[in-house]
Amino acid sequence: MGHDDGREQCFCRDWHGCIMSQSIVGLENVQPYKFSDCSRNDYMNELRIGQGLCLLNKPNELVVHRQCGNGRLDEGEDCDCGTIAECQNTNPCCDPFTCRLTKESQCASGECCDKCQLKPRGIVCRDSTNECDLEETCTGLSGACPIDSYKKNGEACEGGKGYCFAGQCPTLSLQCEKIWGPGTIGADKQCFEQFNSKGAVTGHCGKDSGGNYIKCDMENVRCGSLQCQLGNRYPIVPGMDEYYTRTVITIKGNEYDCKATTGLLEHEEVGPLGLVRDGTPCGDNLICVNQTCTSIFPFIDHTKCPTDHNNHECSGRGVSHHRSICKFTS
Repeated sequence: MGHDDGREQCFCRDWHGCIMSQSIVGLENVQPYKFSDCSRNDYMNELRIGQGLCLLNKPNELVVHRQCGNGRLDEGEDCDCGTIAECQNTNPCCDPFTCRLTKESQCASGECCDKCQLKPRGIVCRDSTNECDLEETCTGLSGACPIDSYKKNGEACEGGKGYCFAGQCPTLSLQCEKIWGPGTIGADKQCFEQFNSKGAVTGHCGKDSGGNYIKCDMENVRCGSLQCQLGNRYPIVPGMDEYYTRTVITIKGNEYDCKATTGLLEHEEVGPLGLVRDGTPCGDNLICVNQTCTSIFPFIDHTKCPTDHNNHECSGRGVSHHRSICKFTS
C-alpha cells in the first residue's frame, strides 16, 4: 500500500484522516483508525494478482500429544496434577490414573475451589485493585475465578481528574506517587515544556532505534517523561535512587521543581524510560497514547448494555465492564 497523500481521487471517510496518510497523527490530534478507499482498492488489487496467497495458506493443525500425568490440562481431562507421587502430595481431588475428578470432588484447583468443593456463587475470588478495576466473584460452576474485568475506557476516575484506561486510572499524580511517595503530584506545565521538548535525560519522548533521546513536539510534551513535584527527596522504588534527575528552574521570577526518572531500572511501577503512561489526560478529551497526545474518542467503546425504563444502564444496579456485559453489585 502507498500513502494516501498526493493521490488523485483518494477518498477518506473520516474527517481527521486515514491510516495510510503520511502523518502519524490526524487532524486535531485524532488518531486515524480506518483505511481509505485507496488503501482498500490497493489491497483488493494485490489479492487479484495473487499477492495474497500467504493469507490463504492455512497452516496444518498442530498435533497435540495428550498424556495424563504430564501436569498440563489437555482436552478431555478434568484435571492433571502430574505424577502419582505429585498428586498424592498436592491434589487429592484428582485421580492421577484417569485425570478425572475423584469421587465426591467437584473441582481440583482454582481460587473458587476449596477442599475439592466449589465455593458458593458470589464469593469474591479476585479483589479490585483500583477504582477502574472490578472485583471478580465465583460462579458456583467452576473452580476457576472468572477472567479479569474492568470498567470501560473513558469512565471518569479519581474525582474526574482522569479516565479509566485498560483497567487503570493513569493520572499524573497517581503515577508520581508510585515513584516519589505520598503527596507527590504532577509537575507544572513549565517542567514538561522546558525539558521534554529538549530530548535529553531530564526529559524526552522515548528513544529512537539508535538509542538517542527523542524530542517531544510541543503538542506532545505532556506525554513524554513523567515530571513530578513534592513528595520524597529520592524515589521510593528500590534501586531507583540512582536513576533520577531533579532540577529547579526559574521562569519570570517563579520557581518550578521538576523531578523525573530515567527509567533505566526495569520495574512494574515505573513506565518505560520513566515515561507518562498510555491513557493519561493531556487536555480536554485528550489522552496520551505512545507518547502522542490524541483524542480519547477512538478508544471508547460506545456499546451500551441493556437499560431499564428509566434509561439506567444495567438497571442502575451494576456497571458495564469492558466487554459490554453488566456486572451487578450487591
